[in-house]
Amino acid sequence: MQARRLKSPQEYLDAIKISTIAFVGRCDLEKAPAAIEEELSKSDGSLEYWGSFTDDGVMTSHMLNNIYHILFDGRIVLSGGVGNVSSLPEYRRQGGIREIFREKFADMLGRGFVFSALYPFSHEYYRKFGYELCCAPMRQTFEVKDLKDFPCPYRVRMHNPGECIQPFKDVYQKFILGKNMAIVRSERQWGWIDGSAFKDNIYRYLLSDDTGVHAYVVIRSEGKGEERKAVLKDFAWDSKAAFYGILGFLYRLSAQYSRVEAVFPDEIDMRQILSEPYRVKQQVDTHGMFRVVDVPRALTLMRHPKGAGSYRIAVRDAFLPQNTGTYAVSFDNGVACSVERTDDESDLSLDVTTLAPLVMGYAPLSTLCMRPDVEVHGNREVLSSVFVKKDCYFADYF
Repeated sequence: MQARRLKSPQEYLDAIKISTIAFVGRCDLEKAPAAIEEELSKSDGSLEYWGSFTDDGVMTSHMLNNIYHILFDGRIVLSGGVGNVSSLPEYRRQGGIREIFREKFADMLGRGFVFSALYPFSHEYYRKFGYELCCAPMRQTFEVKDLKDFPCPYRVRMHNPGECIQPFKDVYQKFILGKNMAIVRSERQWGWIDGSAFKDNIYRYLLSDDTGVHAYVVIRSEGKGEERKAVLKDFAWDSKAAFYGILGFLYRLSAQYSRVEAVFPDEIDMRQILSEPYRVKQQVDTHGMFRVVDVPRALTLMRHPKGAGSYRIAVRDAFLPQNTGTYAVSFDNGVACSVERTDDESDLSLDVTTLAPLVMGYAPLSTLCMRPDVEVHGNREVLSSVFVKKDCYFADYF
């Protein structure tokens, strides 16, 4: 098997055929070429097609690599977003996907990517390629009637398709500050909130006052009759008052909806906010995975504690052996001063799968040290101050 980035409209069409067969979908092959040409004409370079081929040139497998910029400890870094992983049934278990990942990771290393993310059909499967769970958000459902005491002192306006989306961008940029994994959306990546109120039952509302826009909410209607609920597809606010403004506005929708469903950032627990916790339903969604593509760069960019210190961390990366090694890290006043390979004994050893949730701050060392691949050999106090729980938010789909 050979793998590479796809180059031509015909190869893109072949990739679409593979995905259609693999996911038992449908595709109008007469209209598909024109749709591909239109997509290429509007491309901003943030979407790549990859494929694997037999020695005689037959494409057997395909995946997309969405190019994202994400927040990581106050910095904006490059991350890939894997999608449409698919193989023709007759070529499965022959290494096509493995070869794509191998070539894609090597390409990403050379282009400055720090992370790669995906939404898995199986977490176990993608651990083979170095990915690990980094997102398990709480899906919360609560009743509209319980929002009656929240004020909405803002002007509310429904946003229509084709109108300027800059107000959404401005609020979102404030909302994601300090949240690891949050995507700094490109123009194309804002398209996921598109939709018409009349055709798609998607409603976008901006909340503003004389000083500007302070919040927005995008609602998708689901269900019928008394079971109809408002699903919050996207939202952002710049203050506690603006968040309360969203809740107060949602109460105005009590004639249409009995319930609201939302996946808020981890710090929002509606049981602590609403008067009757019994009526708040919560479900943990086992969700997205990340992998560290460039280990020394991730350690270099990661936020460190105030004061000075050092530690040594040994990383095993069976799929991307360029990362395997022991790294001596010294830090001062919150930043890494140096990250160098060393032959000295490590303070901490782990597999690359554990490194992603550790550096992202999805879970602290005190939790992750219970994993079978993790061994703490010494310097625990410093390590525990370095690898701490952080605010994370990973909500965009690809």
